[in-house]
Amino acid sequence: MTRPTDHVRVAVLGAGFAGLAAATHLDGAGVDVTVLEARDRVGGRVWSQRLETPFGSSVVERGAEFVLDGYDLFREIATSLGLRLVDSGMSYYVRELAEHPDITTDLVAEAGTRAARLARTMPAGSSVLDVLGRLGWLDVDPVLVEALRSRVEVSNAVDASEVAASALDHAASFEPLPSHRVDGGNQRLALGLAARLGDRVRLGQVVRAVVARDGGALVRTEDDEAWLDHVVVALPLSLVRDRDLVELPTTPARERALARLAQGHAAKLHLPLAATPATSAVLSVPCRFWTWTAVDATGGVAPVLNGFMGSTAALDRLEVATSGRRWARSAKALRADLTFADAEPLVSTWRDDPWARGAYASPSPSAVADELALLEEPIAGVHFAGEYAEPEHTGLMEGALRSGRRAAQRILAAVTDQN
Repeated sequence: MTRPTDHVRVAVLGAGFAGLAAATHLDGAGVDVTVLEARDRVGGRVWSQRLETPFGSSVVERGAEFVLDGYDLFREIATSLGLRLVDSGMSYYVRELAEHPDITTDLVAEAGTRAARLARTMPAGSSVLDVLGRLGWLDVDPVLVEALRSRVEVSNAVDASEVAASALDHAASFEPLPSHRVDGGNQRLALGLAARLGDRVRLGQVVRAVVARDGGALVRTEDDEAWLDHVVVALPLSLVRDRDLVELPTTPARERALARLAQGHAAKLHLPLAATPATSAVLSVPCRFWTWTAVDATGGVAPVLNGFMGSTAALDRLEVATSGRRWARSAKALRADLTFADAEPLVSTWRDDPWARGAYASPSPSAVADELALLEEPIAGVHFAGEYAEPEHTGLMEGALRSGRRAAQRILAAVTDQN
């Protein structure tokens, strides 16, 4: 029996979580799908790697790390691939303030709750900085205000003036909910999805243009071009915005929506330890980074200090793009409670990656929900997916997966309507 999808050809641009979620869902419905990926690996900004320590190698995440509360599709896909989630033994949501030992996490949580409540009363177009400025007028301890600003700028990877006040809802989440990771690394989820597609995932394919036409779309790579029935553009925000890198169909409304997003810039740090630590989560308020030690798949705490830094200003201050050594020195000073191995720091900076050019997105103060909904609106046979386009889980692995799944569902709905 012939199905409506049997002769449908789709190209998916990008083998990150959004692209692979779209491609495998289409493949499961009988669509002839090909994934074009510029890198020599799958996973995009999810990248797991082994780091040598005095106790053997440990898996570290050079990109997205924590599987959080509400990651329902992530967990569904992981289960279908036979992957196990490991409890990190610490909480992404709760971080001690090393420079202010007298300020408890409960005090920060209370201030965060107050800020989130205040943000809901602010006029449209307000930023996190606007909210924190008003919070300061209400006799809240300036140390707490600065701690909240640091938390937001680290988590959103942009200055507090560039992110919508609504971001405080997330930053005010201080409940010690568990944080998980995939046993063996989060990239295993991407590898598992890619394995379902086999040789239809083509690495080293740089796409230069997508042309939308009624009844299909043309994809032009550096080496070839092909007509498809549908195309899913699952590229990072910075690449989607760069018309010199890849020519994509657009509309004035889509351009306005893209302009409502703030591109975050972040970096990861990993330092081997010479002694096994306890679990921990510590924020450096002035330097805009946090560090943690966590349980791994062995059931013990991995001998690695992990770090995450957010915002362009923070990266520039510690010259992260030039070398990770200043950041490593700062992290070691922050974490004098740990014993470090004599090893070079492992640093990952996503703004310097040619196929990412940034970390993840956040809604800017000018963001309007109705406009942001246009980010996934198809243009003829061209569909769009990515963490930047997901309204609820913007910037997260779950958001990328959900957006990719929705793109596939739209294509299947269009094919069904045509038949």
